[in-house]
Amino acid sequence: MNAYQITGIIGLVLAVLVVFLVARKTKLTKSHLAYLCVCGAAGIFVGGHVMFFLVGLPDFITNEVPNIHNGAELIDSLYYASSGMVFYGGLLCALLFMYLYIRIRKLPARLYLNNTVIAFPLFHVLGRIGCSLTGCCYGIEYHGPLALHYTQAHVTPGINDDIVNFTRFPVQPLEALLELIIFIVLLILLLKKGDSFSVTSSYLLMYSVVRFLDEFLRGDALRGFWGPLSTSQWISLAIFIITIIYLIVKRSKSKNVPAPIS
Repeated sequence: MNAYQITGIIGLVLAVLVVFLVARKTKLTKSHLAYLCVCGAAGIFVGGHVMFFLVGLPDFITNEVPNIHNGAELIDSLYYASSGMVFYGGLLCALLFMYLYIRIRKLPARLYLNNTVIAFPLFHVLGRIGCSLTGCCYGIEYHGPLALHYTQAHVTPGINDDIVNFTRFPVQPLEALLELIIFIVLLILLLKKGDSFSVTSSYLLMYSVVRFLDEFLRGDALRGFWGPLSTSQWISLAIFIITIIYLIVKRSKSKNVPAPIS
């Protein structure tokens, strides 16, 4: 296993432990929490790989499809084209799988989501550390303090060939630090306020801002671009706007609910 896989496993274990430790305060059903963790892990795996494939689809069609001559080559090409992971794809798919389980089991959505979504930023901390160690994604050229210097051992042909040509901004360690701060803030709010607020909405708002900004410090082109912004920046904007609209509509509906007659 490489450093990315090792840190990912550590992050997953820590995230699950946090879910069960935090849930002790609210006394949620452990079996439901276990299934939600499985749904979340499955969503991260499936959605992360699917999004990676979709982001690289234009390049796949242009450069790979013309060189495919049989079924074996097609399978190899598809495997390679989906071998990486995009966090946003994993996050959105994980939330979808978890929400579907909650609806099917008729569980209180906010209560269970609050106690499981809290784990996402913690898991992502270790994931970003793994990214930094393997050089699968990296920062812009940078020669200041804490610059990262990669060696030839970090090069994956066709993916990050230019990584050893420059020193890089430590964008992944920076994002890991910001994710840790998000996790601590959400944990404190959850322990103090319980289910009186939405961890999911709070997390999506905070992370979308962090991701939008730190994309300007990234130097790898694999994340894809649509016009002036990267794929993740467009997703960040969409998530931020949709979450704000959702909160406004929800607050408006709660104000229109008539007060009980006493």
